[in-house]
Amino acid sequence: MAQDDHGSGATTRKIAWPTAQRLSEYLIVLEELKARNTAVVSSRELAGIYGNNANQVRQDLSCLGHTGRVGQGYAVRDLEQMIRAALGLTVRRKMALVGCGRLGTTLAMHIPLANYGMDLVAAFDVAHHIVGTHIGPMLVEPSARITEVCRERGVKLAVLTVPKSTAQEAADQLVAGGVEGILNYTRLRLRLPPHVVVQNRQIVCAFLQLNYATFNQAALTVEPNGEASPEPAAD
Repeated sequence: MAQDDHGSGATTRKIAWPTAQRLSEYLIVLEELKARNTAVVSSRELAGIYGNNANQVRQDLSCLGHTGRVGQGYAVRDLEQMIRAALGLTVRRKMALVGCGRLGTTLAMHIPLANYGMDLVAAFDVAHHIVGTHIGPMLVEPSARITEVCRERGVKLAVLTVPKSTAQEAADQLVAGGVEGILNYTRLRLRLPPHVVVQNRQIVCAFLQLNYATFNQAALTVEPNGEASPEPAAD
């Protein structure tokens, strides 16, 4: 069970960011295997599902400490819990949503944040016809209260889905309220203090990159997991 935000459930082991990204995706695979009552998975099987190779899987999992025996694979439930601990998901964090239009509402309603230690405890918007409504059980409050509410409720994470014109102001309010990490779906590159982690997610760029990858495949190499990366430039 997850601890609260100041509990002792988080790991102190430092993991490289690319490894952490892969571990998060292995976790989703392991959850699917557990749902199918799969008890043990080998590095080769996990790599086959994920789309990389067994050596990479073993290297990534080695940062967790002892996770399996040679030739016997990994216990799915144990490995799932070890990854959760390594990613800090055993410590419950409070999250706010700023921008309750279609994108924000969809994210709040359809992503099982609570399954991963993140509790959505506040939602904000500036539109008068949205403020006072509910996203599930969550009351949408006016954006003017962002800093106050985040401080009161101990919010540490936030999702930002507002127009570019209001993104920086909203982000500043979040930081003033004690938020340490923002998932930014706006088109603005936020300017925030170095201690604040910002993950930019511009959906339109994903479409542009997909279009380029199919339009000009000769200029790309394809990684083992199917992701495209540019060829190095010629000297």
